[in-house]
Amino acid sequence: MSRELFGTDGVRGLFGQYPIDRDGAERIGRAVGTQFANAGQRIVVGRDPRQSSEELSEALCKGLAAVGVNVVLAGVLPTPGLAYLTKKGGGFAAGVMITASHNPCEYNGFKVFDGDGDKLPDGSEAELNGLIEQNVPDRGPAGQVTNDDELTKRYEDFLVGSAGDLTLNNLSLAIDSANGAASGLAERVFKRLGAKVQALFDAPDGRNINDGCGATDTAALRQAVIDDELDLGIALDGDADRVMLVDDQGREVNGDHLLYLLTVSGQMDGVVATVMSNLGLEQALERQGIKLERVQVGDRYVLEGLKRTGYHLGGEQSGHIVFPELLKTGDGLLTAVQAVKALASSDKTLAQWRDEVKLLPQALVNFTLADKAALKRPEVEAFIKRETEKLSGQGRLLIRPSGTEPLARVMVEAPDAQTIANRIAEELKGLVA
Repeated sequence: MSRELFGTDGVRGLFGQYPIDRDGAERIGRAVGTQFANAGQRIVVGRDPRQSSEELSEALCKGLAAVGVNVVLAGVLPTPGLAYLTKKGGGFAAGVMITASHNPCEYNGFKVFDGDGDKLPDGSEAELNGLIEQNVPDRGPAGQVTNDDELTKRYEDFLVGSAGDLTLNNLSLAIDSANGAASGLAERVFKRLGAKVQALFDAPDGRNINDGCGATDTAALRQAVIDDELDLGIALDGDADRVMLVDDQGREVNGDHLLYLLTVSGQMDGVVATVMSNLGLEQALERQGIKLERVQVGDRYVLEGLKRTGYHLGGEQSGHIVFPELLKTGDGLLTAVQAVKALASSDKTLAQWRDEVKLLPQALVNFTLADKAALKRPEVEAFIKRETEKLSGQGRLLIRPSGTEPLARVMVEAPDAQTIANRIAEELKGLVA
């Protein structure tokens, strides 16, 4: 079965183009309600604050109600907050988050969680894809749509509680909420933990989400940390499922650094990362006697790796970090709390932890790819093999199709990474044309 509507993380695209329009949203609602709930059961719906989210929520709820599902609206909250609410025992058969994560406001999308708070495996996405295309009919009496303003508070309490008895009375920090779903919430969490908080980019207007801010653009946060002599900075993305930290020297601390900090300070045997994690992380962990297991890009694949290995931590270089015993998806705020907790119990600063991971220079070049299957052509695979061999174990080459856009991504790690990546991308363009 096909899962062509689904990318690396849910259904995503430009608002106004199917399936990110009213028709697509209603179809998705009908499909999710049919696949995951019996008539009369409840499904929770959350959204980020971009201007199209409310319209898509309205159409999604129409589809859910049409198949007899009772819908509970959680309002604006982070994607991992929606996942937390759908965990087993939460009283919901499933959850749907309306968000395009770190993408600009013109984009939107849908992320679906099952009744255990898990993202869907490929097989479930393929089944859901088929139901969306069928546009399933009405089922029984229409369901009801209600609001529950207390759901975000439940998630906030979970985040604060995950810190245990941690108090941050001597910590000064800035939080960049990307004008997204964690606006206001992020500041409340760290103030409740006792930190002195400077809130940045926490005034969403529907259009400014991820615009020159957040985990994908930490320049303003880094400058604020330096100018105000803060201990650290926290940058979330639009739906707050990823995080970047900034040390007191104004340097970015990415997902690879965070995996190292959390794994080593937690005295863990191993960690799950993706094929995008830097070779420098693998080498730093090896020096500590810690194993690294690599999986495909996407935090749902990280979770699958965690289940397979039994490890207690996994994540991505981009800042999606998963603590499977706490939550089964990447959570930027949860990661920030756990990282600060780890720092408080260690004798090192964030800068010192960062310096223990010597990352290789990494370059990423994208180019338009109309047909993803072109990367599987024999001549293309032979070219990739030759280029990999040229690195002779002193670096890495990864070439893969984007999960959300018609692009090929060429990633190179090596001392002269940018030059190599540019050359390989140019040669690949000719091979796949």
